[in-house]
Amino acid sequence: MAETFKRWMMRNRLTRQPIVGSWNARPVTQHDPTLLGALMYDAYHDTIDDEGETPEEAVAEIEDTFNGKYGPLLDTCSLLVEEDRRALGATIITDWTDERTGHRQPLLAFLMTHPDASGQGLGTFLLSASINALLARGESELVLFVTVGNSAAQHIYQKLGFEVEEEFEAYHAIKSE
Repeated sequence: MAETFKRWMMRNRLTRQPIVGSWNARPVTQHDPTLLGALMYDAYHDTIDDEGETPEEAVAEIEDTFNGKYGPLLDTCSLLVEEDRRALGATIITDWTDERTGHRQPLLAFLMTHPDASGQGLGTFLLSASINALLARGESELVLFVTVGNSAAQHIYQKLGFEVEEEFEAYHAIKSE
């Protein structure tokens, strides 16, 4: 059985972003999947984006992403903020190819903020810093997909200049208990 929902594909024609906040962000590394998987589970559990993954499945999704599921990882543009060996927030950006058009472009695969850090500007800080890193690489745009109804994420994306390009219906399997 599957559950359907709507998603937006959003695009940003990149411009330099002011960095507001004083978090210490670092690029993600190949040693971070366990830390990032725990963040993914905590950030998405019991939200509109919760697809019923276990903590182990969240780590596997991060490992798959690092191994090219959404294109090669752009590790210098993918950022992590941690405190006391716990991830508070992260961006994961890949070099994605749209199969429909063959167009290559950076994709914000994940923007995650731990519930303990939400509402403090961390997501905006991380995405702004990632946008600036993309510009430094010579990139001109960034795309993402967001679940319609994820108002916190939509707010960040629209504030930073992302525009809805397409709305489509998506689905995920409903796990049986």
